[in-house]
Amino acid sequence: MARKAAPSKQALALEGDLDIFSIQQQWEKALPLVAGATGIAEVDLSALGDLDLSGLQLLGALDRDLRAKGVPLAVLGARDEWKARFAALGMAHLVDGAHP
Repeated sequence: MARKAAPSKQALALEGDLDIFSIQQQWEKALPLVAGATGIAEVDLSALGDLDLSGLQLLGALDRDLRAKGVPLAVLGARDEWKARFAALGMAHLVDGAHP
């Protein structure tokens, strides 16, 4: 019996800040992920310094655009204090590899 291939993963590690001041630059880093993603897309936040509402909005838009392509998004490396922000905005399903 043939084995089913595992879905491919594409990953993006964001560095610096994900805030109002860096949002445009970070979105430009994310665009190739949206354009070429198949299988599963992962965004790693472990190297971020700051995450504000603008950054959460970027991640929400990224999730929306990837879902439109049938690609689930998983956010890795979120700090505990950020997880409450994700939950408050109905985005808890994205945190720590919980592929929807």
